[in-house]
Amino acid sequence: MEISKVTLKKLITISLATVMTALSVYAQSFREEIAENPDRAGTIFHYYEYAASPMTKAPRGYKPFYISHYGRHGSRYHSTGSLFKDAKVALDSARKMNMLTEEGIALSLQLDTLWDEHMRMFGMLSVRGMEEHRAIASRMFQNFEPVFSGERNEINCISSYFPRCIMSMENFTTSLLDCAAKANIGSLNVHYVAGQKYFAILCAGATPTKEIGTEGAAISKHLKDSLIKPGRFIGNIFKNSEKGKAFVGDSSEFMWQVFMAGSISPNTEARPDIFSHFTVDELCDLYVPENNSIYFSLGISSEAGDCYSVIAKPIIKDFVDRAEEALASDSKVAANLRFGHDSGLLPFVGTLGIAGMEERWHSATVHERWASYKMIPMGSNFQMIFYRNRKGDVLAKMLYNEKETTIPALKPWRGPYYKWPELREYLMTIMNSIKDE
Repeated sequence: MEISKVTLKKLITISLATVMTALSVYAQSFREEIAENPDRAGTIFHYYEYAASPMTKAPRGYKPFYISHYGRHGSRYHSTGSLFKDAKVALDSARKMNMLTEEGIALSLQLDTLWDEHMRMFGMLSVRGMEEHRAIASRMFQNFEPVFSGERNEINCISSYFPRCIMSMENFTTSLLDCAAKANIGSLNVHYVAGQKYFAILCAGATPTKEIGTEGAAISKHLKDSLIKPGRFIGNIFKNSEKGKAFVGDSSEFMWQVFMAGSISPNTEARPDIFSHFTVDELCDLYVPENNSIYFSLGISSEAGDCYSVIAKPIIKDFVDRAEEALASDSKVAANLRFGHDSGLLPFVGTLGIAGMEERWHSATVHERWASYKMIPMGSNFQMIFYRNRKGDVLAKMLYNEKETTIPALKPWRGPYYKWPELREYLMTIMNSIKDE
C-alpha cells in the first residue's frame, strides 16, 4: 500500500490559514450541534443518541420477514488508562502543592472519580451501553414485529471475542426475548457464537488500520498543532500558569488528555461533567483532530482510496450469503445479528456508499461535512430489512442508526425500498471488485 508518504506530505503542506478558513466558513453545523450538546465533541466515544424517525410504509402486499444487522458495541469505558492517566497524575501533584484554582481542584476530583470507576473495567461495556442495545432491540421488535411473530423463530448471532461486544449481544437478544414474551409470541431460539474466527468476518483483523495507524496519528498531530490553544484553559486550572506547566509538561497534550477523559465520561455511571471546563470553541478545536483522523483511519477517505474496502469484503459476503439462506422457503431464520466494532462498521457502510458516506473527502477538512458523533457513535447499527409478497418477490430497505437510508449510487425501486436481486447484484459487484490484501 503506497500511500503513506504521499498522503503525509500533502497533509503537512496544508496551511494553518486553510484549516482555520474551513472551520469558520463551513463548519457552522458541527459547531452549532456541539454547542447544543457538548457531549457530541466526544467523536466515536459519544453515546448513542436516538431520535424517532418516520418509517416509509412498505409497498402494498409486502410484509417484513427477515432482518440482517451489524451493530457496534454500546457505550464503554476507555480501553487504556494512558488516554488520561498523565493528566490525572499532574493534577493530583499540583493539588497537593496547593497550585490549583477552585476550578482546577474540581477538575482534579472529577478525574479521580473517573479513574476510580475505570479500575478493572478498561474496555468493558458500561451500563449505558447495555441500555443502548436493549433499547435498539426493543425498537427493532416494535417496528418489525411480523419478523418475529411468524413461523420463523431462529435468531443467529455472531460476535467479536471482545467482552464489550459479547455483552452487547447478550443485552440485545435478551431484550428481543423480553419483547416476544410480552407480546405472547412463541419462543425465539437464539444461537450465539463468538471468537477470533468471527472477529475476522466482522473486522477482517482491521489490517489496513494497523498498517497506516502512524499516518492517522500524523493527521491528528498536525491538526492539534494548528488548532489547540491551551492558554485560557491552563490559566483557569492553575493559580500560576507558568508554574502549572512544570506539572503538565506539554500544555496542549495535557489539555488533550483532559478532553479524552471528558469524551468517555458520559458513558460511565458517575458521569462527571469534564467538558464544562472547556469553551464551545475549545471543544470544537479539540474535536476536529480526532474526528478527522478517525475518518482517515476507519473511513473511506480520498487519500486512502479503496484500501479499507478489504475490511468490508467479508461483511458484505456474510450479508449476501446469510440473506440467500434466509430466502429459502424452508428457512426458519428471522434474523442474523452481528456485534462488532467501529473498525468494521464504518468501512462497511463507507464501501456500500450509503447516504452520508457516498463521497470520499480529504481527511484534513472532512469536518466540514462529516461528523463522527452522528455516523459512528457507540451503539451505531446497520439494519437491512427484507420484505416479501405472496408472489415471492423480495424487497429490502436499509436503516442506519435506525433511520431509513439509501445508496445514492443505486436507485431504489420505491421510496427507500430496493428489489433484492438488484441490491444483491450491487453488493456482489462491489465485493468482487475488492482485491484481497
